[in-house]
Amino acid sequence: MNRLVKVSRGNVVGIGKVKIPRTQEFNHEIQLLSFLDIQESEKSFISTCIHLHIDGYGKTIEEAEEDMVENIYYFLCENFRKLPYENAWDNLFDLFKSDDWSNELWNAYHEAQIHLSMEGIPTDNIANLLNRLKELEERIKEWETKVKDMELEESRIAFASEIRKLAKNLIVESTRIGKAA
Repeated sequence: MNRLVKVSRGNVVGIGKVKIPRTQEFNHEIQLLSFLDIQESEKSFISTCIHLHIDGYGKTIEEAEEDMVENIYYFLCENFRKLPYENAWDNLFDLFKSDDWSNELWNAYHEAQIHLSMEGIPTDNIANLLNRLKELEERIKEWETKVKDMELEESRIAFASEIRKLAKNLIVESTRIGKAA
């Protein structure tokens, strides 16, 4: 982003969404959660989940995001383990509500989205999925070509082998002459 998006904790350097999958420990469907990557100082980053008010910290953006995801997963597991079912959902409902803290982050998130859109940078998974599908289609075509080539080579080898067998059966008698004998 060419324009700086700032929040009280630092400069926004990225946005994203995270999906927490169902696991043995956590068997609930949670919608995509939005987050901001914030540079607090030169070597200090925060990734903060706007929906759940959960942070992750690191010396790199990747470390902060990984820490945030681990913290979100831990929180969700504990939320549903310690609270009665209805209360666990009520707790999430309360966290999803807007407040001064989340309003600042949502505004920054939306501002970052607009700046990225102005630069033609997609932020949704659909664009990424379409690119990945296109890459997979190209790889499939390459593999199909390789398989056809392999099949042709195998066919040639099998054909040559059959010709040799046939040739051996057709030779009734042969005599060597001179040095070849």
